[in-house]
Amino acid sequence: MPGDPTHDEPLLDQIRAVPFVRHLRLIPAKSGDRNSSRVLEITTPRGKHRLALIVKRSYLDRSTVNAVIGQIQGERKAAKGGGQSVRNGEILVLAPYLAVPTAKNFIDAGISFADEIGNIHLALGDEYNWTVIGERKPPKPPESERMTPAAVQLLFQFASNPESASWTVRDLAAAVGLSKSKVAELRLQFAHQGIFTARRSEKSPGITRELGERLISGYDQILRPKLMIGRYRFQEPSIDQFVARLALEGAAQKIPYALTGGPAADAMQHFYRSSEVPVFLGVEHHRRLRLLPDRTGPIVLLKPFGNLVYWREFDGKMVAPPWLVYAELLTGSDPREREAAEELRSEFLK
Repeated sequence: MPGDPTHDEPLLDQIRAVPFVRHLRLIPAKSGDRNSSRVLEITTPRGKHRLALIVKRSYLDRSTVNAVIGQIQGERKAAKGGGQSVRNGEILVLAPYLAVPTAKNFIDAGISFADEIGNIHLALGDEYNWTVIGERKPPKPPESERMTPAAVQLLFQFASNPESASWTVRDLAAAVGLSKSKVAELRLQFAHQGIFTARRSEKSPGITRELGERLISGYDQILRPKLMIGRYRFQEPSIDQFVARLALEGAAQKIPYALTGGPAADAMQHFYRSSEVPVFLGVEHHRRLRLLPDRTGPIVLLKPFGNLVYWREFDGKMVAPPWLVYAELLTGSDPREREAAEELRSEFLK
């Protein structure tokens, strides 16, 4: 396709091969608009369709997929509220590889996609629909697998408090529960990689989309398994009653804790109530709170790391920083958790 401005996007080859696609034109994002994305204009025998592009360069794990779907659904909801006409096929996700469960999740959410292997779902209104899934390729390891739990911890600190990128090694070590030598090593590593570094005289950088995805994937794949202590059950007849007791006894007995996931989102926004209670709480305190080990219990006990996890009180309940709460919500499979994550992101993670 000589002169085609999309020749440098090999991921679009699968789109070009669809029988009803006649021509592609890539429209650049608006200059200076962080929320603007590139748009792919597809010419068919019956006219033209424009789809906003979301391009992923690495493997999409469950948490990353939940984040993508949640953000797209949130934008659609906002557009409908503003009186704009929104169609399901207006987004196109391009990725190196999409496994069948991921492909089905995108189809259920009304999101078009294509990968390098041949999996594709292209829905253009009610006129055209082309779907091929099940093409397989051993996926590359997630980008997050090349990170360590310590690196993810430090990235969460920078995301939760961007100004801390210029803190001393001593202060950072106390904040994230790492040794000073490890923090110094990681700062050199981040500087070499060009992610989240700032000198005292420089303005701290913001959270890029790429860094956000590293946090989400790194939490699910690397950090959370390390922090998981186990599941427990409580004696109260309801989650609300247990959380209320946790807040009271935590204050009275000086037990450090921080809610995350659903209960934290409920305290912060009163939008979603979870059937589980993920909480940062040292294992040495579970007896004082009369928690009993139970492999199917609703309490998910996570090991605290540093001072970072204790963020702020809402309704008398201590909650973890929004980035940790957001990442925890995205580890679940309940669509309502995805909605809650998007509500949290839109208010606290702008």
